[in-house]
Amino acid sequence: MREGYLRTAAFAALAGVNKKTLHYYDEIGLFHPAYVNDKGYRFYSPFQLDRLALIITLRDLGVPLQVIREYLGEGNLNRLDEILTRQREELDRRMSQLASRRALLASIQDTNRDFLAWCDRGPQRLYREEERVAVLMTGEEMDQGRGVIVNYLTDGPSTGLCAEGQNRFLYQKQKDGPIVFPAGDYLCMYETAAGPVCWEWLDSRRSQLRRAAAAQGWQLEDRALVEFDDLSAAQEAPRSIRMRICEENSSEIDDRSKNVS
Repeated sequence: MREGYLRTAAFAALAGVNKKTLHYYDEIGLFHPAYVNDKGYRFYSPFQLDRLALIITLRDLGVPLQVIREYLGEGNLNRLDEILTRQREELDRRMSQLASRRALLASIQDTNRDFLAWCDRGPQRLYREEERVAVLMTGEEMDQGRGVIVNYLTDGPSTGLCAEGQNRFLYQKQKDGPIVFPAGDYLCMYETAAGPVCWEWLDSRRSQLRRAAAAQGWQLEDRALVEFDDLSAAQEAPRSIRMRICEENSSEIDDRSKNVS
């Protein structure tokens, strides 16, 4: 053993890497030991730590090993700038993708928590923020038997049915949608039911909300909003219906919600 040189395990411990990583880097020609003795043992010099640190840093940034090997062979700083620029763009793309996934997760979880909090508790007075929507399918198209495929995992929480009298349409929430569902107190009902939303179910639940509102002296808008999803693995899927309260009671509602069943 040459003085000042380290065996693989000692060098790996000093560098904070796995010994197998050094073996692999040697095998693919990325990072060789300083010398190998006649018994096949690898030895490394402490002065190799800088190059190994460069490799590890680039690898942590997601740079492929083949690209790292090519750069080490060239040693060109312009080439390094190209590599880092490309990797920064890739990281920006992944961060944007993760942000989209996080937003989707939050949306699905919020919807699920609403159902868990209010399901099968009868009509509830709840505050809802303003929403903007666009027509996904008109009532005439639905009456003609036309269908639309909705991916409930991604579009379910943002897809619903609007009924105003006998006029009905499927909608999808959009930030710049032309139709506004105003913020305010809504009389809502959450439940689980089997099968698709049918007109009989819609009419019966709308009548139930009107009776509950009349008992409290509230007046409801004619517009009813139905939202449903198929995220549940059970046979009965969650669905909800809500109608906005447009004539306030004289008493204030402090917590913005009230069980009126």
